[in-house]
Amino acid sequence: MELRDYINVIVARKWVIIGVTALVVIAALVFSLLQDPVYESRVMILADINRAGESATDSIFSMALNDPQTFIQTQAEIIGTRTTARAVYDRLEYNYEELAYAREEGEEVFIPASIPSPAELRDSVRVERAQNTNVFAIAVSNGDPLLARDIAQAYADEYILDRQLAAVKQISDARKEVWNRITELETQISDIAQEVKQYTSDTIPPELQAQASQAVSLWATLYEKYMSLRIAEALEQRGLEVIEVAEEGVKVSPRTTRNTVLALFLGLILGVGLAFLVDYMDDTLKTREDFERYYGTGIIGEIALTTPMDEEEREIIYFTRPDSPAAEGFRNLRTNVRFLNLDGGTQLLMVTSSSPEEGKTSVAVNLGAALSEMGKRVLVVEADLRRPVIGKFLVEESERGLTDVIMGTAELDAVVVDTGNEYLHVLMSGPKPPNPAELVSSKAMNDLLMRLRDDFDYVIVDAPPVLAVSDAIAMAPMMDGVLVVASHNIATRDGARHTVELLGKVEARILGVVINNVEMAGRYGYGYYSPYRYSYGEGEGAGPGRSRGWRKKLKG
Repeated sequence: MELRDYINVIVARKWVIIGVTALVVIAALVFSLLQDPVYESRVMILADINRAGESATDSIFSMALNDPQTFIQTQAEIIGTRTTARAVYDRLEYNYEELAYAREEGEEVFIPASIPSPAELRDSVRVERAQNTNVFAIAVSNGDPLLARDIAQAYADEYILDRQLAAVKQISDARKEVWNRITELETQISDIAQEVKQYTSDTIPPELQAQASQAVSLWATLYEKYMSLRIAEALEQRGLEVIEVAEEGVKVSPRTTRNTVLALFLGLILGVGLAFLVDYMDDTLKTREDFERYYGTGIIGEIALTTPMDEEEREIIYFTRPDSPAAEGFRNLRTNVRFLNLDGGTQLLMVTSSSPEEGKTSVAVNLGAALSEMGKRVLVVEADLRRPVIGKFLVEESERGLTDVIMGTAELDAVVVDTGNEYLHVLMSGPKPPNPAELVSSKAMNDLLMRLRDDFDYVIVDAPPVLAVSDAIAMAPMMDGVLVVASHNIATRDGARHTVELLGKVEARILGVVINNVEMAGRYGYGYYSPYRYSYGEGEGAGPGRSRGWRKKLKG
Protein backbone atom coordinates (compact mmCIF):
# COMPACT_ATOMS: atom_id res chain seq x y z
CA MET A 1 0.00 0.00 0.00
CA GLU A 2 1.13 3.51 -0.79
CA LEU A 3 0.72 6.56 1.42
CA ARG A 4 -2.34 7.55 -0.60
CA ASP A 5 -3.94 4.19 0.19
CA TYR A 6 -3.41 4.67 3.93
CA ILE A 7 -4.91 8.14 3.74
CA ASN A 8 -7.87 6.78 1.77
CA VAL A 9 -8.53 4.16 4.45
CA ILE A 10 -8.45 6.79 7.20
CA VAL A 11 -10.77 9.11 5.28
CA ALA A 12 -13.16 6.32 4.33
CA ARG A 13 -13.30 4.94 7.87
CA LYS A 14 -13.22 8.28 9.66
CA TRP A 15 -16.45 7.57 11.53
CA VAL A 16 -14.99 4.35 12.90
CA ILE A 17 -11.98 6.28 14.19
CA ILE A 18 -14.12 9.10 15.57
CA GLY A 19 -16.55 6.66 17.18
CA VAL A 20 -13.86 4.55 18.87
CA THR A 21 -11.99 7.65 20.06
CA ALA A 22 -15.18 9.15 21.47
CA LEU A 23 -16.05 5.91 23.28
CA VAL A 24 -12.59 5.63 24.85
CA VAL A 25 -12.59 9.29 25.92
CA ILE A 26 -16.10 9.01 27.37
CA ALA A 27 -15.13 5.81 29.20
CA ALA A 28 -12.05 7.54 30.65
CA LEU A 29 -14.15 10.53 31.75
CA VAL A 30 -16.79 8.32 33.36
CA PHE A 31 -14.09 6.26 35.08
CA SER A 32 -12.38 9.42 36.37
CA LEU A 33 -15.61 10.98 37.57
CA LEU A 34 -16.71 7.82 39.37
CA GLN A 35 -13.42 7.48 41.24
CA ASP A 36 -13.13 8.82 44.76
CA PRO A 37 -10.56 11.64 44.96
CA VAL A 38 -7.20 10.78 46.50
CA TYR A 39 -4.94 13.38 48.15
CA GLU A 40 -1.24 13.09 48.87
CA SER A 41 0.81 14.80 51.56
CA ARG A 42 4.52 14.40 52.13
CA VAL A 43 7.13 15.29 54.71
CA MET A 44 10.81 15.76 53.78
CA ILE A 45 13.56 14.30 55.98
CA LEU A 46 17.31 14.91 55.85
CA ALA A 47 19.41 11.89 56.75
CA ASP A 48 22.94 12.85 57.90
CA ILE A 49 24.38 9.40 57.32
CA ASN A 50 27.74 10.13 58.95
CA ARG A 51 26.12 11.33 62.17
CA ALA A 52 23.58 8.53 62.08
CA GLY A 53 26.36 6.03 61.83
CA GLU A 54 28.61 7.30 64.64
CA SER A 55 29.28 4.89 67.49
CA ALA A 56 31.85 3.96 70.04
CA THR A 57 33.56 1.60 67.66
CA ASP A 58 33.12 3.79 64.50
CA SER A 59 31.35 0.94 62.70
CA ILE A 60 28.39 0.14 64.88
CA PHE A 61 25.88 0.45 61.95
CA SER A 62 27.93 -1.53 59.38
CA MET A 63 29.55 -0.42 56.19
CA ALA A 64 26.17 -0.32 54.43
CA LEU A 65 25.35 3.02 56.05
CA ASN A 66 28.02 4.68 53.92
CA ASP A 67 25.83 3.98 50.80
CA PRO A 68 22.94 6.53 50.66
CA GLN A 69 20.81 4.34 48.42
CA THR A 70 21.11 1.37 50.74
CA PHE A 71 20.49 3.57 53.77
CA ILE A 72 17.29 5.03 52.27
CA GLN A 73 16.04 1.58 51.26
CA THR A 74 16.66 0.43 54.81
CA GLN A 75 14.66 3.34 56.20
CA ALA A 76 11.83 2.60 53.74
CA GLU A 77 11.62 -0.95 55.04
CA ILE A 78 11.57 0.32 58.62
CA ILE A 79 8.83 2.85 57.87
CA GLY A 80 6.74 0.20 56.13
CA THR A 81 6.72 -2.27 59.04
CA ARG A 82 3.63 -3.24 61.02
CA THR A 83 5.38 -2.03 64.19
CA THR A 84 5.71 1.50 62.78
CA ALA A 85 2.11 1.45 61.51
CA ARG A 86 0.81 0.49 64.98
CA ALA A 87 2.92 3.21 66.59
CA VAL A 88 1.58 5.79 64.12
CA TYR A 89 -1.99 4.65 64.82
CA ASP A 90 -1.42 5.11 68.55
CA ARG A 91 0.13 8.54 67.99
CA LEU A 92 -2.81 9.67 65.82
CA GLU A 93 -5.28 8.36 68.36
CA TYR A 94 -3.52 10.26 71.13
CA ASN A 95 -3.23 13.46 69.05
CA TYR A 96 -6.94 13.47 68.13
CA GLU A 97 -7.90 12.86 71.73
CA GLU A 98 -5.93 15.97 72.65
CA LEU A 99 -7.59 17.92 69.81
CA ALA A 100 -10.99 16.82 71.07
CA TYR A 101 -10.31 18.69 74.29
CA ALA A 102 -9.21 21.71 72.25
CA ARG A 103 -12.46 21.59 70.29
CA GLU A 104 -14.40 21.59 73.53
CA GLU A 105 -12.57 24.79 74.37
CA GLY A 106 -13.91 26.36 71.17
CA GLU A 107 -10.91 25.94 68.89
CA GLU A 108 -11.41 25.01 65.25
CA VAL A 109 -9.47 21.81 64.76
CA PHE A 110 -9.63 18.92 62.34
CA ILE A 111 -10.68 15.55 63.72
CA PRO A 112 -11.51 12.77 61.25
CA ALA A 113 -14.54 10.53 61.61
CA SER A 114 -12.23 7.53 61.96
CA ILE A 115 -8.55 6.66 61.90
CA PRO A 116 -7.30 4.19 59.28
CA SER A 117 -6.30 0.82 60.68
CA PRO A 118 -2.59 -0.10 60.88
CA ALA A 119 -3.01 -2.27 57.78
CA GLU A 120 -4.58 0.66 55.87
CA LEU A 121 -1.80 2.94 57.08
CA ARG A 122 0.84 0.56 55.70
CA ASP A 123 -0.91 0.53 52.31
CA SER A 124 -1.09 4.33 52.16
CA VAL A 125 2.57 5.18 52.85
CA ARG A 126 5.64 5.06 50.64
CA VAL A 127 9.19 6.41 50.78
CA GLU A 128 10.84 8.33 47.94
CA ARG A 129 14.45 9.49 47.72
CA ALA A 130 15.45 12.74 46.06
CA GLN A 131 17.95 11.86 43.34
CA ASN A 132 21.63 12.14 44.35
CA THR A 133 20.84 13.58 47.80
CA ASN A 134 20.49 12.40 51.39
CA VAL A 135 16.92 13.69 51.47
CA PHE A 136 13.93 11.36 51.36
CA ALA A 137 10.20 11.91 51.61
CA ILE A 138 7.46 10.04 53.42
CA ALA A 139 4.39 10.30 51.17
CA VAL A 140 0.89 9.38 52.35
CA SER A 141 -2.27 9.03 50.22
CA ASN A 142 -5.77 9.38 51.63
CA GLY A 143 -9.24 10.46 50.58
CA ASP A 144 -9.09 13.39 53.04
CA PRO A 145 -6.37 16.00 52.43
CA LEU A 146 -6.12 16.96 56.12
CA LEU A 147 -5.98 13.36 57.30
CA ALA A 148 -3.24 12.68 54.73
CA ARG A 149 -1.30 15.59 56.23
CA ASP A 150 -1.68 14.31 59.81
CA ILE A 151 -0.71 10.75 58.88
CA ALA A 152 2.42 11.92 57.03
CA GLN A 153 3.52 14.08 59.93
CA ALA A 154 2.78 11.30 62.43
CA TYR A 155 4.88 8.91 60.39
CA ALA A 156 7.79 11.36 60.34
CA ASP A 157 7.59 12.07 64.08
CA GLU A 158 7.22 8.41 65.01
CA TYR A 159 10.00 7.33 62.68
CA ILE A 160 12.47 9.93 63.99
CA LEU A 161 11.54 9.17 67.60
CA ASP A 162 12.01 5.45 67.00
CA ARG A 163 15.37 6.02 65.34
CA GLN A 164 16.36 8.40 68.16
CA LEU A 165 15.51 5.84 70.84
CA ALA A 166 17.26 3.13 68.87
CA ALA A 167 20.35 5.33 68.57
CA VAL A 168 20.29 6.20 72.29
CA LYS A 169 19.94 2.54 73.20
CA GLN A 170 22.77 1.66 70.86
CA ILE A 171 25.00 4.35 72.34
CA SER A 172 24.02 3.26 75.85
CA ASP A 173 24.88 -0.33 75.06
CA ALA A 174 28.19 0.77 73.56
CA ARG A 175 28.91 2.93 76.63
CA LYS A 176 28.26 -0.02 78.96
CA GLU A 177 30.50 -2.20 76.83
CA VAL A 178 33.30 0.36 77.00
CA TRP A 179 32.82 0.72 80.78
CA ASN A 180 33.07 -3.03 81.25
CA ARG A 181 36.28 -3.00 79.26
CA ILE A 182 37.61 -0.12 81.38
CA THR A 183 36.78 -2.08 84.55
CA GLU A 184 38.66 -5.07 83.21
CA LEU A 185 41.68 -2.87 82.41
CA GLU A 186 41.62 -1.31 85.88
CA THR A 187 41.74 -4.80 87.40
CA GLN A 188 44.60 -5.68 85.06
CA ILE A 189 46.46 -2.48 85.96
CA SER A 190 45.95 -3.23 89.69
CA ASP A 191 47.42 -6.70 89.26
CA ILE A 192 50.40 -5.28 87.37
CA ALA A 193 50.95 -2.73 90.17
CA GLN A 194 51.01 -5.49 92.80
CA GLU A 195 53.53 -7.40 90.75
CA VAL A 196 55.73 -4.31 90.28
CA LYS A 197 56.00 -3.91 94.07
CA GLN A 198 58.15 -7.07 94.15
CA TYR A 199 60.88 -5.25 92.28
CA THR A 200 62.91 -2.13 92.73
CA SER A 201 62.84 0.57 90.15
CA ASP A 202 66.07 -0.71 88.67
CA THR A 203 65.09 -4.36 88.55
CA ILE A 204 61.60 -4.17 86.99
CA PRO A 205 61.55 -6.47 83.96
CA PRO A 206 61.16 -4.66 80.61
CA GLU A 207 58.26 -6.93 79.66
CA LEU A 208 56.35 -5.93 82.76
CA GLN A 209 57.04 -2.26 82.11
CA ALA A 210 55.73 -2.58 78.51
CA GLN A 211 52.62 -4.42 79.70
CA ALA A 212 51.87 -1.74 82.28
CA SER A 213 52.42 1.06 79.77
CA GLN A 214 50.13 -0.61 77.20
CA ALA A 215 47.34 -1.16 79.75
CA VAL A 216 47.45 2.45 80.97
CA SER A 217 47.40 3.78 77.36
CA LEU A 218 44.40 1.60 76.40
CA TRP A 219 42.59 2.65 79.60
CA ALA A 220 43.05 6.31 78.67
CA THR A 221 41.73 5.70 75.15
CA LEU A 222 38.68 3.82 76.35
CA TYR A 223 37.94 6.36 79.03
CA GLU A 224 38.00 9.11 76.38
CA LYS A 225 35.60 7.09 74.21
CA TYR A 226 33.40 6.46 77.26
CA MET A 227 33.10 10.17 77.93
CA SER A 228 32.25 10.81 74.23
CA LEU A 229 29.47 8.24 74.41
CA ARG A 230 28.04 9.82 77.55
CA ILE A 231 27.95 13.17 75.79
CA ALA A 232 26.31 11.64 72.66
CA GLU A 233 23.74 9.88 74.83
CA ALA A 234 22.93 13.12 76.57
CA LEU A 235 22.51 14.94 73.24
CA GLU A 236 20.37 12.10 71.78
CA GLN A 237 22.40 12.21 68.57
CA ARG A 238 20.54 10.59 65.66
CA GLY A 239 21.43 12.26 62.29
CA LEU A 240 17.75 12.70 61.15
CA GLU A 241 15.67 15.88 60.96
CA VAL A 242 12.50 17.14 59.28
CA ILE A 243 13.32 19.83 56.74
CA GLU A 244 9.76 20.26 55.41
CA VAL A 245 6.71 19.48 57.48
CA ALA A 246 3.60 17.89 56.04
CA GLU A 247 0.96 20.18 54.57
CA GLU A 248 -2.62 19.70 53.43
CA GLY A 249 -2.67 16.98 50.77
CA VAL A 250 -2.93 17.82 47.09
CA LYS A 251 -5.20 15.89 44.74
CA VAL A 252 -3.31 13.20 42.83
CA SER A 253 -6.18 11.03 41.63
CA PRO A 254 -8.23 10.91 39.54
CA ARG A 255 -6.29 13.04 37.06
CA THR A 256 -9.17 13.79 34.75
CA THR A 257 -7.24 15.96 32.30
CA ARG A 258 -4.35 13.54 32.03
CA ASN A 259 -6.71 10.56 31.69
CA THR A 260 -8.66 12.38 28.98
CA VAL A 261 -5.53 13.22 26.98
CA LEU A 262 -4.22 9.67 27.30
CA ALA A 263 -7.63 8.31 26.35
CA LEU A 264 -7.66 10.58 23.30
CA PHE A 265 -4.33 9.20 22.06
CA LEU A 266 -5.30 5.63 22.95
CA GLY A 267 -8.67 6.06 21.21
CA LEU A 268 -7.00 7.37 18.08
CA ILE A 269 -4.58 4.44 18.04
CA LEU A 270 -7.37 1.91 18.59
CA GLY A 271 -9.63 3.69 16.12
CA VAL A 272 -7.03 3.73 13.36
CA GLY A 273 -6.19 0.10 14.06
CA LEU A 274 -9.85 -0.88 13.96
CA ALA A 275 -10.35 1.15 10.77
CA PHE A 276 -7.59 -0.78 9.01
CA LEU A 277 -8.96 -4.07 10.39
CA VAL A 278 -12.44 -3.24 9.10
CA ASP A 279 -10.95 -2.20 5.78
CA TYR A 280 -8.99 -5.45 5.60
CA MET A 281 -12.12 -7.49 6.40
CA ASP A 282 -14.16 -5.52 3.85
CA ASP A 283 -14.16 -7.59 0.65
CA THR A 284 -15.68 -4.90 -1.56
CA LEU A 285 -13.69 -3.21 -4.31
CA LYS A 286 -12.91 0.42 -3.64
CA THR A 287 -10.33 1.81 -6.06
CA ARG A 288 -9.68 1.74 -9.79
CA GLU A 289 -6.70 -0.50 -9.16
CA ASP A 290 -8.94 -2.95 -7.26
CA PHE A 291 -11.41 -3.23 -10.14
CA GLU A 292 -8.69 -3.67 -12.73
CA ARG A 293 -6.80 -6.23 -10.64
CA TYR A 294 -9.69 -8.50 -9.68
CA TYR A 295 -11.65 -8.31 -12.93
CA GLY A 296 -8.45 -8.74 -14.91
CA THR A 297 -9.45 -6.18 -17.54
CA GLY A 298 -9.50 -2.45 -18.18
CA ILE A 299 -12.10 0.05 -17.05
CA ILE A 300 -14.29 1.07 -19.96
CA GLY A 301 -16.54 3.46 -18.07
CA GLU A 302 -17.27 5.06 -14.70
CA ILE A 303 -20.74 6.23 -13.76
CA ALA A 304 -21.19 8.68 -10.90
CA LEU A 305 -23.58 7.92 -8.07
CA THR A 306 -26.99 9.59 -8.46
CA THR A 307 -29.71 10.18 -5.93
CA PRO A 308 -32.34 7.45 -6.39
CA MET A 309 -36.02 8.24 -6.41
CA ASP A 310 -38.78 5.76 -5.51
CA GLU A 311 -38.67 1.97 -5.82
CA GLU A 312 -41.35 1.46 -8.40
CA GLU A 313 -40.25 3.79 -11.19
CA ARG A 314 -36.92 4.59 -12.81
CA GLU A 315 -35.60 7.21 -15.15
CA ILE A 316 -33.18 7.31 -18.03
CA ILE A 317 -30.70 9.73 -16.51
CA TYR A 318 -29.07 10.42 -19.83
CA PHE A 319 -32.29 12.11 -20.99
CA THR A 320 -33.72 13.42 -17.72
CA ARG A 321 -30.50 14.82 -16.21
CA PRO A 322 -28.20 15.55 -19.13
CA ASP A 323 -26.00 17.93 -17.10
CA SER A 324 -25.30 15.42 -14.34
CA PRO A 325 -21.93 13.70 -13.80
CA ALA A 326 -23.66 10.35 -14.37
CA ALA A 327 -24.80 11.45 -17.85
CA GLU A 328 -21.24 12.53 -18.64
CA GLY A 329 -20.07 9.09 -17.54
CA PHE A 330 -22.42 7.50 -20.07
CA ARG A 331 -21.03 9.79 -22.80
CA ASN A 332 -17.52 8.57 -21.96
CA LEU A 333 -18.76 4.97 -22.01
CA ARG A 334 -20.39 5.57 -25.39
CA THR A 335 -17.13 6.93 -26.77
CA ASN A 336 -15.18 3.88 -25.58
CA VAL A 337 -17.77 1.50 -27.04
CA ARG A 338 -17.62 3.24 -30.41
CA PHE A 339 -13.80 2.92 -30.42
CA LEU A 340 -14.18 -0.79 -29.78
CA ASN A 341 -16.53 -0.99 -32.79
CA LEU A 342 -14.36 0.85 -35.29
CA ASP A 343 -14.20 -2.25 -37.47
CA GLY A 344 -17.96 -2.82 -37.15
CA GLY A 345 -17.51 -6.18 -35.46
CA THR A 346 -18.66 -5.21 -31.97
CA GLN A 347 -22.37 -4.57 -32.33
CA LEU A 348 -23.85 -7.28 -30.16
CA LEU A 349 -23.12 -6.27 -26.56
CA MET A 350 -24.18 -8.14 -23.44
CA VAL A 351 -24.40 -6.09 -20.24
CA THR A 352 -24.21 -8.15 -17.04
CA SER A 353 -22.84 -8.03 -13.52
CA SER A 354 -21.57 -10.38 -10.84
CA SER A 355 -24.53 -9.96 -8.49
CA PRO A 356 -27.92 -8.23 -8.39
CA GLU A 357 -28.39 -4.55 -7.48
CA GLU A 358 -25.25 -3.37 -9.28
CA GLY A 359 -27.17 -1.32 -11.85
CA LYS A 360 -26.62 -3.34 -15.04
CA THR A 361 -30.09 -2.57 -16.46
CA SER A 362 -29.65 1.16 -15.85
CA VAL A 363 -26.27 1.05 -17.61
CA ALA A 364 -27.74 -0.91 -20.55
CA VAL A 365 -30.65 1.52 -21.08
CA ASN A 366 -28.58 4.68 -20.63
CA LEU A 367 -25.82 3.38 -22.90
CA GLY A 368 -28.48 2.69 -25.52
CA ALA A 369 -29.79 6.25 -25.06
CA ALA A 370 -26.29 7.69 -25.43
CA LEU A 371 -25.59 5.71 -28.61
CA SER A 372 -28.96 6.67 -30.11
CA GLU A 373 -28.08 10.33 -29.62
CA MET A 374 -25.31 9.83 -32.19
CA GLY A 375 -27.87 8.69 -34.78
CA LYS A 376 -27.16 4.99 -34.28
CA ARG A 377 -30.07 2.57 -34.44
CA VAL A 378 -30.04 0.87 -31.06
CA LEU A 379 -32.12 -2.01 -29.68
CA VAL A 380 -32.07 -2.80 -25.96
CA VAL A 381 -33.05 -6.43 -25.41
CA GLU A 382 -34.34 -7.46 -22.00
CA ALA A 383 -32.86 -10.94 -21.67
CA ASP A 384 -33.21 -11.06 -17.89
CA LEU A 385 -36.28 -13.26 -17.99
CA ARG A 386 -36.30 -13.93 -14.25
CA ARG A 387 -36.36 -10.36 -12.98
CA PRO A 388 -37.32 -7.96 -15.79
CA VAL A 389 -37.24 -4.24 -14.86
CA ILE A 390 -36.80 -2.38 -18.15
CA GLY A 391 -40.53 -1.70 -18.27
CA LYS A 392 -40.12 0.68 -15.34
CA PHE A 393 -38.01 2.94 -17.53
CA LEU A 394 -40.69 3.27 -20.21
CA VAL A 395 -43.80 5.34 -20.54
CA GLU A 396 -45.55 2.50 -22.34
CA GLU A 397 -44.90 -1.14 -21.54
CA SER A 398 -45.69 -4.28 -23.52
CA GLU A 399 -46.81 -7.63 -22.21
CA ARG A 400 -45.19 -9.37 -25.17
CA GLY A 401 -41.54 -9.55 -25.96
CA LEU A 402 -38.45 -11.74 -26.32
CA THR A 403 -40.03 -15.01 -25.17
CA ASP A 404 -42.87 -14.60 -27.69
CA VAL A 405 -40.44 -14.12 -30.57
CA ILE A 406 -38.28 -17.12 -29.54
CA MET A 407 -41.34 -19.33 -29.09
CA GLY A 408 -42.68 -18.17 -32.47
CA THR A 409 -45.94 -16.79 -31.07
CA ALA A 410 -45.25 -13.21 -32.20
CA GLU A 411 -43.36 -11.38 -34.92
CA LEU A 412 -40.39 -9.22 -33.95
CA ASP A 413 -41.81 -6.06 -35.50
CA ALA A 414 -44.98 -6.46 -33.44
CA VAL A 415 -43.30 -6.63 -30.05
CA VAL A 416 -40.51 -4.04 -30.36
CA VAL A 417 -41.52 -1.09 -28.15
CA ASP A 418 -41.66 2.38 -29.70
CA THR A 419 -39.92 4.73 -27.23
CA GLY A 420 -40.73 7.96 -29.02
CA ASN A 421 -37.11 8.13 -30.14
CA GLU A 422 -36.64 7.04 -33.76
CA TYR A 423 -33.19 5.59 -33.03
CA LEU A 424 -33.84 3.85 -29.72
CA HIS A 425 -35.97 0.71 -29.46
CA VAL A 426 -36.64 -1.81 -26.69
CA LEU A 427 -37.46 -5.51 -26.86
CA MET A 428 -38.95 -6.42 -23.49
CA SER A 429 -38.75 -9.87 -21.93
CA GLY A 430 -42.35 -10.89 -22.43
CA PRO A 431 -44.10 -13.59 -20.37
CA LYS A 432 -41.87 -15.40 -17.83
CA PRO A 433 -41.08 -18.89 -19.11
CA PRO A 434 -40.64 -21.95 -16.85
CA ASN A 435 -37.18 -22.64 -18.30
CA PRO A 436 -35.33 -19.29 -18.81
CA ALA A 437 -31.84 -20.84 -19.11
CA GLU A 438 -32.85 -23.27 -21.82
CA LEU A 439 -34.73 -20.55 -23.68
CA VAL A 440 -31.91 -17.99 -23.86
CA SER A 441 -29.34 -20.65 -24.78
CA SER A 442 -31.45 -22.10 -27.60
CA LYS A 443 -30.68 -21.96 -31.32
CA ALA A 444 -33.77 -19.79 -31.77
CA MET A 445 -32.20 -17.22 -29.45
CA ASN A 446 -28.93 -17.32 -31.37
CA ASP A 447 -30.74 -16.92 -34.70
CA LEU A 448 -32.69 -13.97 -33.32
CA LEU A 449 -29.51 -12.24 -32.17
CA MET A 450 -27.91 -12.70 -35.55
CA ARG A 451 -30.96 -11.16 -37.22
CA LEU A 452 -30.96 -8.24 -34.80
CA ARG A 453 -27.25 -7.71 -35.46
CA ASP A 454 -28.04 -7.13 -39.11
CA ASP A 455 -31.02 -4.86 -38.43
CA PHE A 456 -29.46 -2.52 -35.84
CA ASP A 457 -26.19 -0.68 -35.40
CA TYR A 458 -26.01 -1.79 -31.76
CA VAL A 459 -27.89 -4.50 -29.91
CA ILE A 460 -27.50 -4.19 -26.13
CA VAL A 461 -28.60 -7.32 -24.26
CA ASP A 462 -29.49 -6.87 -20.60
CA ALA A 463 -28.52 -10.27 -19.13
CA PRO A 464 -29.00 -11.64 -15.58
CA PRO A 465 -26.11 -11.49 -13.08
CA VAL A 466 -23.43 -14.09 -13.77
CA LEU A 467 -23.25 -15.47 -10.24
CA ALA A 468 -27.00 -15.55 -9.68
CA VAL A 469 -28.06 -17.81 -12.56
CA SER A 470 -26.45 -19.49 -15.56
CA ASP A 471 -28.35 -17.50 -18.22
CA ALA A 472 -25.60 -14.95 -18.84
CA ILE A 473 -22.93 -17.65 -19.22
CA ALA A 474 -25.16 -19.44 -21.77
CA MET A 475 -25.61 -16.26 -23.85
CA ALA A 476 -22.03 -14.93 -23.59
CA PRO A 477 -20.61 -16.99 -26.52
CA MET A 478 -23.30 -15.56 -28.83
CA MET A 479 -22.14 -11.97 -28.19
CA ASP A 480 -19.50 -9.81 -29.81
CA GLY A 481 -18.47 -8.62 -26.37
CA VAL A 482 -19.45 -8.45 -22.71
CA LEU A 483 -19.62 -5.35 -20.54
CA VAL A 484 -19.39 -6.20 -16.83
CA VAL A 485 -21.09 -3.67 -14.56
CA ALA A 486 -19.52 -3.53 -11.10
CA SER A 487 -21.02 -1.27 -8.47
CA HIS A 488 -18.73 0.60 -6.14
CA ASN A 489 -19.19 -0.65 -2.53
CA ILE A 490 -21.10 -3.74 -3.77
CA ALA A 491 -18.70 -5.62 -6.05
CA THR A 492 -16.42 -7.98 -4.14
CA ARG A 493 -13.03 -9.56 -4.79
CA ASP A 494 -14.34 -13.11 -4.78
CA GLY A 495 -17.32 -12.14 -6.92
CA ALA A 496 -15.03 -10.48 -9.49
CA ARG A 497 -12.68 -13.46 -9.67
CA HIS A 498 -15.53 -15.94 -9.97
CA THR A 499 -17.28 -13.88 -12.66
CA VAL A 500 -14.16 -13.65 -14.80
CA GLU A 501 -13.51 -17.36 -14.29
CA LEU A 502 -17.00 -18.35 -15.46
CA LEU A 503 -16.91 -16.04 -18.50
CA GLY A 504 -13.44 -17.32 -19.35
CA LYS A 505 -14.65 -20.92 -19.43
CA VAL A 506 -17.01 -20.12 -22.31
CA GLU A 507 -14.36 -17.96 -24.01
CA ALA A 508 -16.47 -14.83 -23.74
CA ARG A 509 -14.85 -11.60 -24.89
CA ILE A 510 -14.87 -9.18 -21.93
CA LEU A 511 -14.67 -5.67 -23.31
CA GLY A 512 -14.13 -4.05 -19.94
CA VAL A 513 -15.61 -3.11 -16.58
CA VAL A 514 -18.14 -0.31 -16.07
CA ILE A 515 -17.80 0.96 -12.53
CA ASN A 516 -21.21 2.13 -11.35
CA ASN A 517 -22.26 4.37 -8.45
CA VAL A 518 -18.90 6.07 -8.03
CA GLU A 519 -18.94 8.58 -5.16
CA MET A 520 -17.54 11.85 -6.47
CA ALA A 521 -16.28 13.04 -3.06
CA GLY A 522 -15.52 9.64 -1.59
CA ARG A 523 -12.62 7.32 -1.25
CA TYR A 524 -12.85 6.29 -4.89
CA GLY A 525 -12.18 9.98 -5.52
CA TYR A 526 -11.59 10.82 -9.16
CA GLY A 527 -10.96 14.50 -9.68
CA TYR A 528 -12.61 14.56 -13.07
CA TYR A 529 -15.90 13.57 -11.50
CA SER A 530 -16.76 17.16 -10.74
CA PRO A 531 -20.10 18.51 -11.96
CA TYR A 532 -19.96 19.26 -15.66
CA ARG A 533 -21.39 22.56 -16.78
CA TYR A 534 -22.83 21.35 -20.04
CA SER A 535 -26.16 22.94 -20.91
CA TYR A 536 -28.52 21.08 -23.18
CA GLY A 537 -31.27 23.42 -24.19
CA GLU A 538 -33.99 22.60 -26.65
CA GLY A 539 -32.22 21.44 -29.79
CA GLU A 540 -28.78 22.30 -28.41
CA GLY A 541 -26.47 19.34 -28.14
CA ALA A 542 -29.43 16.99 -28.09
CA GLY A 543 -28.44 15.20 -31.25
CA PRO A 544 -30.82 13.30 -33.51
CA GLY A 545 -31.69 10.77 -30.84
CA ARG A 546 -32.57 13.08 -27.95
CA SER A 547 -36.14 12.53 -26.78
CA ARG A 548 -38.04 14.35 -24.06
CA GLY A 549 -40.99 12.01 -24.28
CA TRP A 550 -39.94 9.08 -22.11
CA ARG A 551 -38.80 10.66 -18.91
CA LYS A 552 -39.44 8.16 -16.16
CA LYS A 553 -38.66 8.26 -12.46
CA LEU A 554 -35.61 6.38 -11.20
CA LYS A 555 -35.33 3.71 -8.59
CA GLY A 556 -31.86 2.68 -7.48
